[in-house]
Amino acid sequence: DMHPSTIPNKVLWALKWPIALLSVVLFAGLHTILSESALTRITMDQAQAFVMGASLYFVAWLLIFRHPFSGSYFSTFEHELTHALFAWATLHRVTGLTVTWSSGGACTYEGSGGDNWLIAIAPYWFPTLCLLPLIALSIVDAEHVVWAQGLLGFTAVYHLTSTWRETHAEQTDLQKTGFAFAFMFLPSANIAAYAWLVLVTTQGYSAANEFLASWVSGTYTWVMSLT
Repeated sequence: DMHPSTIPNKVLWALKWPIALLSVVLFAGLHTILSESALTRITMDQAQAFVMGASLYFVAWLLIFRHPFSGSYFSTFEHELTHALFAWATLHRVTGLTVTWSSGGACTYEGSGGDNWLIAIAPYWFPTLCLLPLIALSIVDAEHVVWAQGLLGFTAVYHLTSTWRETHAEQTDLQKTGFAFAFMFLPSANIAAYAWLVLVTTQGYSAANEFLASWVSGTYTWVMSLT
């Protein structure tokens, strides 16, 4: 019988380089909407809690978490959990998840239909830990929203610094995906993820989704004007 992951794996294999090229085009077309995007309309009142949470983690990172003695157990766990989430999302069976204090970890899974680049590269753009404050932002009372916004800033900078730490030439995930693909895909993927997070926190889901839609449409209009 065909494994459930066969179809998503084959589709992702076929779309890998078209997605890489699209990512490069989107990165080049970002200038078309930046000056008029919702990002330029963020006020300090809207961003205050997010900035405070982000600053708090950044200071903690400078003082503690960037140093070897702090270890990397939690960031490694989150990294491997992200692999697992995308393995499950593409219908693989996760068979193991191991984490060490300072020597990395591994997520093993079973599937068929070829390698899955999305699973390999997911931790380098998808901020898994931010899902918790995003859920909180959607369900808490208005008087507690500020705490969810602060936690979102805290976890966003956590993801930024942990990704920075994990992105290097010896990283087997990037070797598996291919450095050329990672170089083409990750800039736009990270801009999309962080811009969406900031806008959800400060202006709501509609503004965040509108930013992504206008980025795509603005880039399309710009490309058409060149032909």
